[in-house]
Amino acid sequence: MSLRGVMRKPSEWSLTDKDLAELRAWAEGREDRSVRLRIVQDAAAGLSVSQSARAIGISRPTVTAWRQRYAAHGLAGLEHRPRSGRPARIDEADVIAATLAGPPPPQRTWSARALADHLGLSHTALGRVWQRWQIRPGSSDTTVVLPVGPALTCHRPELLAVGARPDGRAFVVLAEAVPSGQPRMGAATAEERQMRYAALTAVMRQALPDGTEEDRRTTAEGSDFAQPAGSSGSVRALPVVPALAVSPLIAGRWAGRRIHVITWGDTRGPANLPANATHHAAPASMGWAATVCLMAQLELQHQPQRARVALDLLADTARSLAKAPPGTPFWWLREGQGEGVPRRRTVHRAFDQLALGSFNEKLVIESVRVAGSLSRVEIAERTGLTPQAVSRITRNLLTTGFLVEDERRWTGKGKPRVPLKLRPDAAFAIGIHVDPEQITHVLVDLCGNVRDRRCLPVTPDSDPRSCLEWMAETTRQSVDAAGPLGTKLLGVGVAAPGPLDVHEGVLLNPPLWSKWGEFPLRAELHRMLELPTILEKDATAATIGEQWLGAGESSTDFVYLYLGAGAGSGAFLNGDVYRGASGNAGEFGELTAYALQRLTPEGGPEMVPECAPMSAVVARAVEAGLSSPDGEITYEAVCAAAADGDERAVRAIRDVAVIVARGAVAMTDLYDIDLMIVGGPAVPPEVAELYLSEISTAVNRFPMARRVRTVRVTYSTLSASAAAVGAAAGVFHMAFAPRLRTHSGTAS
Repeated sequence: MSLRGVMRKPSEWSLTDKDLAELRAWAEGREDRSVRLRIVQDAAAGLSVSQSARAIGISRPTVTAWRQRYAAHGLAGLEHRPRSGRPARIDEADVIAATLAGPPPPQRTWSARALADHLGLSHTALGRVWQRWQIRPGSSDTTVVLPVGPALTCHRPELLAVGARPDGRAFVVLAEAVPSGQPRMGAATAEERQMRYAALTAVMRQALPDGTEEDRRTTAEGSDFAQPAGSSGSVRALPVVPALAVSPLIAGRWAGRRIHVITWGDTRGPANLPANATHHAAPASMGWAATVCLMAQLELQHQPQRARVALDLLADTARSLAKAPPGTPFWWLREGQGEGVPRRRTVHRAFDQLALGSFNEKLVIESVRVAGSLSRVEIAERTGLTPQAVSRITRNLLTTGFLVEDERRWTGKGKPRVPLKLRPDAAFAIGIHVDPEQITHVLVDLCGNVRDRRCLPVTPDSDPRSCLEWMAETTRQSVDAAGPLGTKLLGVGVAAPGPLDVHEGVLLNPPLWSKWGEFPLRAELHRMLELPTILEKDATAATIGEQWLGAGESSTDFVYLYLGAGAGSGAFLNGDVYRGASGNAGEFGELTAYALQRLTPEGGPEMVPECAPMSAVVARAVEAGLSSPDGEITYEAVCAAAADGDERAVRAIRDVAVIVARGAVAMTDLYDIDLMIVGGPAVPPEVAELYLSEISTAVNRFPMARRVRTVRVTYSTLSASAAAVGAAAGVFHMAFAPRLRTHSGTAS
């Protein structure tokens, strides 16, 4: 007797031959259905729920649920039905990418239940995905085993090329990264990993929207993954490469490397791949866009510097293609980096023979810092110093403890090279960010690791003396907690909103902080601590931090766009920070006003409300009708709503970003830079892509020199902590950046 339509006791269950045949045919070749088949067979055999659960190795509620569903609905009841609000299909690559991106601070790694709730999955389903991909959350080993055919183990993958078409054909080309001395600094922060995961996921999914059936047929014609013939002239110049042009590039750049090609649909991937390429077929549970984002996360783990450049270009390609006509295939090929690619270097000249000893030591430290680790031969090549000079300088730096030897590297000829790297505990610095909402205090080591972090919430009415006492006492506590390492403290860097008198170390009536007036912050803090103390404008400090520890560390020219309660900027030009005559360089609000023709009756620039991004976003969101139960809308609430897809919140942020971007255009033309870093408290990871996409579009569309210069817009690796960490980096910069005295006695 069939079980359908009526609930029965275990002793009453029975299956006809027809029922058995239907069940076996339904479960044949489907491992995920075998457990449900076994549950029904156990019921028909008279086993109790407990007996069946023990025999199969699952929970009793699971056995009960599947018995009830089969009894009520037959085979239809055994089909998987996701719970309300959960996706019908799990993109396993997306799950793993989210796992590696990590949770919001202060939590460091995802627990299974927390990530399952975040993704809207069941805890059991998430556990199975982790098991299939051999993921161990919290482990220092970031190796991932892709369940492709054949399986692919990825430890240090480098994304080489990606392509996709609306008809479902797609590929990803990757290889194990070439060992080149793993960088020890500039590691991706939690904020950066989350931002890049969210941003890249969004743009990759939008880059190739489903076209019509006619679009699909048109795209499918011709050679595999060739750009469609007769593309419309209205399509803007995209960094896409036809198949015939890919082959020689692949042959030249990837020769001798073990290439892996993951394919989706009926495709061979790029034409004429190297003979050593291994093809892997992706399962239906693994999406193309999510796989690209997963490779991005893995790259950020092991080679952050190179990954940032490549992923920014990949995101720009995706943004451009999202605006192209339906049916346009997606193409991205990694540009040559590293081997054989000349780097721009600042050429230093000796003006004062007495300064050369110190200068050359700093030049060696700077070279090692930027590269992460270098052998003595590589140091000589990069600095232009003689091998004898390099040997003497590195011997001194090893003796004093600034450098330490890394693992030996074989180059195939002669003795193995011994790379040298900075020793993190060789020096420390204190960084303090004085902000109208919060004072942030950090203890940072020479490699940029934050050893101690403390915060003090403040208001516009907070007394400056009490704030100063907290800074001094917190500094003493941090130094005491560091133990013997506290003796290696170089000094204290303070970042504060402008305007400042940097020469006198005085805050000049900072906005939103009426009680501070003209406060001699540097002198007072130096008196209390008896430590070297420097004062920088917050945007300038953030710029130094990005050059020393973050996204700008290998660049000699870039602009940092710092967005918080206000909007400011800092510039790193010709290998050094640019402060201006008074230390107040970077105020670009007036540039924005002129770009938008917002002028006073006298012809001067008006105040642009959008140059206070946080308050402007909140005001626009409220005007659009966004509300909260308690009646108060905060910037954090607007960002959370935008992350959840609320169109009012998204539009409020985009509108402000468009205005800020016009000021960024003026700075691009003014400084002629090709790198712009965006960060600050107003740019949390969940909405960073909204700012970056608008700014990137503007600085590559409106500047006069746009035909000869592409501006890369990237996210700050220090993000909300940029000013505090940058203030500490300013101490390192003053101590170790190579400078020479001119005959007038000033630094060059």
